[in-house]
Amino acid sequence: MTDGEIEDMGVRLSEEVRSYIKEWCPGPNLGRLSFIGHSLGGLIIRAALPYLEEYKDKMHLFMTFSSPHLGYLYNPNKIIDAGLWLLKKWKKSTCLGQLSLTDNKNYEETLIYRLSEYKVNFCYG
Repeated sequence: MTDGEIEDMGVRLSEEVRSYIKEWCPGPNLGRLSFIGHSLGGLIIRAALPYLEEYKDKMHLFMTFSSPHLGYLYNPNKIIDAGLWLLKKWKKSTCLGQLSLTDNKNYEETLIYRLSEYKVNFCYG
């Protein structure tokens, strides 16, 4: 289900994490929470973090590899740009529109920009 909105995927991930903790780490049994993501997974984790602030004291690591935290706006390769455009149109992928910052005409209202403004108050120690 990665064609939908990144923010919705983040909400679903946070619900899944909460459910896992409730089932497998009840009460004070939760040690540390770490997240490692690749590509779109890094953005999904980033979108989930504001919904997991109740565990801020347990947060340990957030690491991403090849995640497009700045979006995917410019590419000198026209073949890749054409392929991205085709996938956005053919699959009706909201996610690809968000990654390419075409989900709003005003860049400051795109999802990628809004993700950059999230204030997550985790204690790192």
